[in-house]
Amino acid sequence: MITISHLTAGYGKLEILQDLSLSFAEQQFSVVLGPNGSGKSTLMKAIMGLNRVFGGSIQLQGRELIGTPTENISQLGIAHVPQRENIFGELTVRENLQLGLRSLPKAERPTALKELLDIFPILGRRGAQRSVTLSGGEHQMLAIAIAWLSKPNIMLLDEPSAGLAPAIATDVFNILVALRQQGITLVVVEQNARRVLQYCDYAFVLREGMLVFQGSAEACLRDEEMIKGYLGVH
Repeated sequence: MITISHLTAGYGKLEILQDLSLSFAEQQFSVVLGPNGSGKSTLMKAIMGLNRVFGGSIQLQGRELIGTPTENISQLGIAHVPQRENIFGELTVRENLQLGLRSLPKAERPTALKELLDIFPILGRRGAQRSVTLSGGEHQMLAIAIAWLSKPNIMLLDEPSAGLAPAIATDVFNILVALRQQGITLVVVEQNARRVLQYCDYAFVLREGMLVFQGSAEACLRDEEMIKGYLGVH
């Protein structure tokens, strides 16, 4: 669905990704793993047009994305959930959701809100609460819910389990599995390799801006040498 060919990207004059080629399959839950500084978040930002691309190609079903304004990329059905600054903290949960609903025709908003609260029931119980007071897991669920309201075909998520207790991280990953079952293609950047590999379909491992592994989540979990050597996970 997204095909990346010989991509070199970074910030200013600094090249982080080095001649990277990979593709994310439609309706698949893919995870991008790697140590800090390996280029995981840089890849997400490059897809969304948020950093500098020095060369290569990023195509969505054959359509070139490089050079396309970020707002236009979003309109092509790609939703991006960054690790930080992904909700309006001073607004209530209900107000954040109302902002997300504005992207839909008025006639569709009540049904969409009902469906959303079926997937994220905790948000219904937190409706009047200021978003800045949410727990880490509730915060992430709200950010994912707002992205879901745009009815994306693809969701890019940067470190959705960062800072969460294991049980709460499990809740977030279960929601992502439910979204994939709806037909949404998921591309998730994660540090928590062993845990996310229990939920996703396919894994890519980056190191120093280059692809060092790609394969099924099961194959990645079985490769202890790769996990310890490239991910530093014990």
